[in-house]
Amino acid sequence: MDTASEAQMQIRLVTKQKKYEVPDTAIVVPQQLQRYGLSEIVNHLLGHETPVPFDFLADGQFLRESIGNYLKEHGQSAENILTLEYVESMLPPTEIASYSHDDWISSVAAISTERFVVGSYDGVVRVWDAQNNCESELRGHSSAVKCVAAVAPVAAKKSRVEAVSGSQDRTAIAWGTKGGKRRALYAARGHTDSIEAVAVNAGNTHFVTASADSTIRFWSLAAPSQAEAEQTAAAPAVKRQRGGADVPGKAAIGTLSGHVGAVSSVCFDASHEEQVFSGGWDHSLRTWDVASGVNVATSLCDAVVLGLAHSPVSRLVATGNADRCVRLWDPRASDGSVVSMRLASHRGPVTSVAWAPGSAHLLASASHDSSVKVWDIRSRTPLYTVMPAREADKGKKLLALDWHRSLLLAGGESGSLRIHTVNSQYEDVPAVPQS
Repeated sequence: MDTASEAQMQIRLVTKQKKYEVPDTAIVVPQQLQRYGLSEIVNHLLGHETPVPFDFLADGQFLRESIGNYLKEHGQSAENILTLEYVESMLPPTEIASYSHDDWISSVAAISTERFVVGSYDGVVRVWDAQNNCESELRGHSSAVKCVAAVAPVAAKKSRVEAVSGSQDRTAIAWGTKGGKRRALYAARGHTDSIEAVAVNAGNTHFVTASADSTIRFWSLAAPSQAEAEQTAAAPAVKRQRGGADVPGKAAIGTLSGHVGAVSSVCFDASHEEQVFSGGWDHSLRTWDVASGVNVATSLCDAVVLGLAHSPVSRLVATGNADRCVRLWDPRASDGSVVSMRLASHRGPVTSVAWAPGSAHLLASASHDSSVKVWDIRSRTPLYTVMPAREADKGKKLLALDWHRSLLLAGGESGSLRIHTVNSQYEDVPAVPQS
């Protein structure tokens, strides 16, 4: 007699999704039951004719084995009632479009679900619509565009700035509509080496740039004053962009110094806009107070930080690292210098990370291995690995990633902007308002 297969225990099924609630009374099930069997039980209790796939969490972590094995690994007794939370499974991301560029894509940001801004190594910033039409080719940089950031459409009406791009030419250009045409509104000057990253705050009033010159600079999105324009025009160390003689210059409000070597990534704390996070080639993740210019915290990684993102919901910072790992950090913790979680699955350096809007748990990462991985941080294994659909994109490095509402955008060495739809139905937190 196979006693292991016949062993039973009591479980209680709970959910935060009201439409899928079942009585939370304890039921007896075989210990060998796994996710699919548990999902069948929930669908039976709900009376579903068409089954809905569910995932199950025990003590906040996804159940990826049998109940019995979970109990053994965690030293729990089968005599106790095990509470399992169930959530509707996320559907796999689907590639719905691919927009071609002549050179590598360095960066991408969604202005809205209908409009995307893309930075390329050919020095051009392009604005695309959702119908694969290139609305604008914005030329102004004299070298490769390394980064772009979008401004919320509502805020853009006030500042007129739709996007900001940073380049190897050491300038950041604010782009917007003037005289009925998209054009450069001003050029932010002051860095002495390539601008590697740019980020706009949640209030859409300021932006920061990170540079290979080891500094981070803080700027206002507002149009430069006459004094600023005259001051930056007189700076001899800064080259002007092609055809940029009529573009006013802009000076930084402040400079943050502390990194040793290039600063590769930067972002704002969405909840505290005077706080900025940065990562660099010195293997550090740093927290800054931009008002005082103070480096308030430094966390050391085991590898170069290539990308980072802050979640306004979980308040965690995710970093993509050169050692092929994604790391999660909690800047609020007293031991915030210690990594909270390490996610290893990529086969190449992780160049970019992005949190799902409104999610405390969903995260995406892009890598030199051509893949985009979607994670639920309640599990150390990815939910999905998305490989390129087109043959021309296979084996090509990914450098750029953005997650906007239900769209996941990625691009890199192949010059293709890969657009995926993502249906994350099971989030239990209210969504952060998106433009």
